[in-house]
Amino acid sequence: MASRTRGSGPTPTELFVIGVVIVGATTLHLQELSADVDPVKVRFFEERIRPALVKHCYRCHSSAAKSIKGQLRLDSGLALRKGGESGAIVAAGKPDDSLIIQALEYGELKMPPGKKLPAGTIADFRRWITDGAVDTRQAASDAPRPKKPFENPNAGEFWSLRPLAQAATPKIDSDWPRNAIDQFVLHRQLQKGIAPSGRAEPLTLLRRLYFDLIGLPPPAGRVTEFTDRLSDAQYGQLVEELLDRPQFGERWGRYWLDVARFAESSGFEQDYDRPEAFHYRDFVIRAFNDDMPFDQFVRWQIAGDQIEPANPTAVVATGFVVAGVENLIQSRKEYVRDRYDKLADMSNTVGTALLGLSVGCARCHDHKYDPISQREYYRLTAAFATTVSAVRDVGEAPQSKKAFVASEAPDGRIRMTVVTEPSFNSLPSIPARVHFLVRGDPQHAEEEAELAFPAVLNKQGRAADRWGETDTTPRAVLANWLTDANDGAGHLLARVMVNRIWQHYFGRGIVATPNDFGLRGEPPTHPQLLEYLAGELIRRKWRMKPIHRMILNSATYQQRFTASGDDAQVVRNLELDAENQLLWRREPRRLDAEAIRDNLLSVSGRLDATMFGRGTLDENSPRRSIYLTVKRSRLSPTLQLFDAPSSLQGVGRRPATTTAPQGLLILNSPFVDRCAVAFAKRLEPAAEQTDNFIRKGFITAVARPPAENEIAISRELLQPDAANGARDFCHMLFCLNEFIYVD
Repeated sequence: MASRTRGSGPTPTELFVIGVVIVGATTLHLQELSADVDPVKVRFFEERIRPALVKHCYRCHSSAAKSIKGQLRLDSGLALRKGGESGAIVAAGKPDDSLIIQALEYGELKMPPGKKLPAGTIADFRRWITDGAVDTRQAASDAPRPKKPFENPNAGEFWSLRPLAQAATPKIDSDWPRNAIDQFVLHRQLQKGIAPSGRAEPLTLLRRLYFDLIGLPPPAGRVTEFTDRLSDAQYGQLVEELLDRPQFGERWGRYWLDVARFAESSGFEQDYDRPEAFHYRDFVIRAFNDDMPFDQFVRWQIAGDQIEPANPTAVVATGFVVAGVENLIQSRKEYVRDRYDKLADMSNTVGTALLGLSVGCARCHDHKYDPISQREYYRLTAAFATTVSAVRDVGEAPQSKKAFVASEAPDGRIRMTVVTEPSFNSLPSIPARVHFLVRGDPQHAEEEAELAFPAVLNKQGRAADRWGETDTTPRAVLANWLTDANDGAGHLLARVMVNRIWQHYFGRGIVATPNDFGLRGEPPTHPQLLEYLAGELIRRKWRMKPIHRMILNSATYQQRFTASGDDAQVVRNLELDAENQLLWRREPRRLDAEAIRDNLLSVSGRLDATMFGRGTLDENSPRRSIYLTVKRSRLSPTLQLFDAPSSLQGVGRRPATTTAPQGLLILNSPFVDRCAVAFAKRLEPAAEQTDNFIRKGFITAVARPPAENEIAISRELLQPDAANGARDFCHMLFCLNEFIYVD
């Protein structure tokens, strides 16, 4: 940079660089532009001319066009100056002599065809040419921007991106394993000199099964039945019974709603309600109860309206695609950016929820860690180019219902949305297409992106239409690719789902980062077991209940918690594996927010078991927590306190915090107090004999009889002169750690 005296102004070259920084232009070949280029002219080109060329001209006059009309390209500076079949189109400083101005003003040539550009845009082109037609794009060559693949020679060798391995079950001479899962787990333990724990007590297993499978406590009659013994046959029958309960879908459907960022409002400042969105929640519950094959579950959620348009359930399933936040009061300046944000929400959720990959990190640049390039991100996102949210009538009258689902953009255009002014009828719109955005900036859009899939998950390098017929829509093509276990992403999809199931039984997945199977995620603790379970899911035609059954019947799941004490083996296990990654014992786990609230309702006898239908914002409702309306700006304080997600993005694993406000809520909440009163009333038939009252209370609340010291303490609370003794006793049970923890 040229030297200057103290206090003098910047040199022309410095002015140019400052101008580039101000306008945020793409990377330029600075040495090929004149050093005295006016930064004001640079800004004008970047803000007024380049966006107009991208929006109105690139479709027919760029390297991305299917056929370049008139051999004229306008996507580089050199190409624009060169012109096309009719010769040069720009005469710098002479707008009246410039063919481009004649075409824009609809002279002998009329460009763009169909509709003349606004007078203000044409005036911008006149000013630009008058000022010298400064063009900050590629100047050295008219070659298109290179489309290099992600340069990572080892990308395809990363464990999660390889095809599924045939995992042979280890052969171990031991009486501990009950099935193949235990063989894999014990094999890893023996490699490190660790020994597993024995089977948990009958009542521990009973309570564990009930909360894990249906999210509710076992009834007192079951506790009495299995106090002393729970045989293998009885245990197996109990597993089958709970898997068939309708509450199973309510419990496990809630986990999927976390991943799907489900909510019943649009977010942003106004957070408008989506009163028809609950149908998607009901679809998820029914799908888990019916053991819908997971590949069908995924395909319907991505493109059910296009795969089976006459099937109301398939159409309702597409609520997954559009469940994210959406700005319904847009400005003319920001509505294009809002559209790309919505597209990002859809593609990012597909990436994390189904593939366990942070696809969204490639929106502005090639992914820094995983083998996904920026252009691959936009090609994947192109599957949703025409997708918008809509409230539609699904089904046939008189059984039809209005549901919030995915739909197609009317007339192939995305219109600006201002719900507060329904009378507006001249709002701008853009074609329903996805363009490659330089640095993710809609102001710097380049060629249109055509649907394609990341090369690392398309081993054969096949075109996207390999997964569809000639009339198959892009979303349906994406759905077919996602569930293709041979040539598509199905192998990764299976790994991700079985890992989610495993996580909810053990508190930690085989991969501890369930939404990130990439380089920055945690490696699997039992890689061969993960391959085996994913293969089993596919071999069993993608049905998930067989995976649940296999886990529940394993010795690994049925282990007890063992404290160190004087047990030398436990001390050794702790030294070798303090975090229990090799699963040598069961770790106590706190119930999640919904199960804590549902536990209070169930134990107190207040629970309303009505399934499905519209929810409520009233936390005092006796219905299960899954039916509390999820309004993003008015989330349930109780559920939030116990780590329920905000639904702004998909959550694969909730935190499990322990805070003072949680204890204060159990002590002081009017909701908890009402449950204590109802619980005391429920126990009244046993009130004539104090010890029976105490025993029934403990069995109902924590699924075990009380110890002698607990009976003594409880008697003090239940003295005849204690005005609210029964209520206080029941409240005390709610305050026990084991009321919200499961061993």
